[in-house]
Amino acid sequence: MEEKFAGKGRRRPQLDLPLGKILLDNANPRLAKQKDLATQFDLIKTLYEGFDLEEVALSMSENGYFDEEPIIVVPKNPPTGLFDGDTDTIQKRIDGLVKSNSIEFVVVEGNRRIGTAKILLEPDLRTRLKIREESFPKVKNGEVAEDLSLIPAIIYSNREDVGPYLGVRHITGLLKWDAYAKAAYIAQTVEEKVAKGLSIDDSIKQVQLQIADRSDVIKKQYLCFKIMKEAEDDLNFETKNIKDKFSLLTVALNSPAIRLYVGSPTHKDAKFDSRIIPVDKIEQLRHLLTWIYGDGKREPILSDSRRITKELAPVLASKDATEYLIKNNNLEEAYERSEGERNYIVRKINTASSNIKFSLSFAWKYKKDKEVHDSVKECASAITELQKMITSND
Repeated sequence: MEEKFAGKGRRRPQLDLPLGKILLDNANPRLAKQKDLATQFDLIKTLYEGFDLEEVALSMSENGYFDEEPIIVVPKNPPTGLFDGDTDTIQKRIDGLVKSNSIEFVVVEGNRRIGTAKILLEPDLRTRLKIREESFPKVKNGEVAEDLSLIPAIIYSNREDVGPYLGVRHITGLLKWDAYAKAAYIAQTVEEKVAKGLSIDDSIKQVQLQIADRSDVIKKQYLCFKIMKEAEDDLNFETKNIKDKFSLLTVALNSPAIRLYVGSPTHKDAKFDSRIIPVDKIEQLRHLLTWIYGDGKREPILSDSRRITKELAPVLASKDATEYLIKNNNLEEAYERSEGERNYIVRKINTASSNIKFSLSFAWKYKKDKEVHDSVKECASAITELQKMITSND
């Protein structure tokens, strides 16, 4: 049997497509950070608010569209047999459908460029997005506007065929997606393969081969994605902050103490066709995500990702420190208790002793200061009570 591989095959049809026939992609991992994106306007709004379209617009408004950077599209609801025959035949067939206004296309690669072009050429979008005159470029040259109205596009028959290219380009290549987009792409691709009858393990192996990454990063990302979905489904947890800072979840689940706290397996031991977090640990997952991301009512307790492994993990390894954190929501104080109550008390006493010794060097200046006298008496009283407590036979 002749071996097949992702890059093998004939050249794809390539045409200049009317901008109005090109739809943004609501299955794109980068645009999936908001829940239930359904309309083209929702997608445009997400692109405008989160993807720095102004930079692209500055170039497009002056230079038009560079034909050297074709977008990649798939037809929406293609007629049967559209891709039968050789490339030239298919290209002519698609061109005829375009000219007869009988077909639309979904962008698989190039959403940012298409979103920018639409805003530049459609005044109504500027109004609906409430774009100020000075904040976004305008096309002032008619020839540039004409150039932007036709976009060079490579046309694939289906989204699955584009998958390997996207994986190599955006996961292991130069134009890498953010952590959540990578995880969403991996989950989407794996689950598409499972839906076609492959096992979870074989699907993951195929994705690893497609994107030329044989490390465990795919399993780690998929594990984190599934845990996030369980929080969303089981806890109704707002996941926007998780998606924005998805790498923090990866950092957390690298810690054995944190995995033990929420009942998560390692990526090597995970059974991806089952739930990841046990039902009896779901509240622990809520605590963990709230400490890292906040929950809309409470702010996260972590100001720095490094504190996840340096402070939060030791706290969750200690039952007493964990209970203190749950009750008081104070990571610093919980961390002080993470080595056990005895060590915590010793540290406090040693700190007090050091502070008193420090005061000896210049306290003589304040022999007549009432506040200093009162503070010294209070310390002496506390030390007396402490001595009685630790020397008592009871």
